Amino acid sequence: MAAKVDDLRCVVYPPEPGESATEAEVAGWVLSVVGKGGRLREVPVSEAVSVELSAYLAKRGLDSELDGQANRGAFLLGRSSDIEERMPGLSALQGADHPTQGISARTIYGQVKAFFESCSEAMRQLGDSKASERFAAASTHWLRHSHASHSIAKGVPIEMAQANLGHASLSTTTVYVTTESRRRMKAMGKFWG
Repeated sequence: MAAKVDDLRCVVYPPEPGESATEAEVAGWVLSVVGKGGRLREVPVSEAVSVELSAYLAKRGLDSELDGQANRGAFLLGRSSDIEERMPGLSALQGADHPTQGISARTIYGQVKAFFESCSEAMRQLGDSKASERFAAASTHWLRHSHASHSIAKGVPIEMAQANLGHASLSTTTVYVTTESRRRMKAMGKFWG
């Protein structure tokens, strides 16, 4: 959770040869992250995510412009903006009242696990024990796998998924293609069955 607003940069890619200048220019945000194996990579950030990040920064008392001066050094994932309301006096003790402060990987992991546990309980109450078990076993790494599988299923070329995931080998990423192919085979089996 060490990513900072400074790790985001706005990029504008010119049109490729043969494309019209008005249609082909691509602009957006890129997040530079150090991932698995200590490898640095750049991950495109969708416009929808950048809009949410802007709103989130503003809610924390920072500049809503991602490249705003007040955001220098601010962590992307920050401490609760309502910490004083929820836990009076705690923010002063921990220095958590500064809007640039971040949260630890342990904290976000715990929050994600708690969310999955509540999903597991909801599925159990609905009588879906298989879904309940899957949510109980889910983790932040599970989200990474889900993202990879869904992006490939939606047509993202495998080498682009590989770059986003930071896999050194394409064979590591092809596991997600097999997963998608398995899902398709299973779905078609149900359709024809």
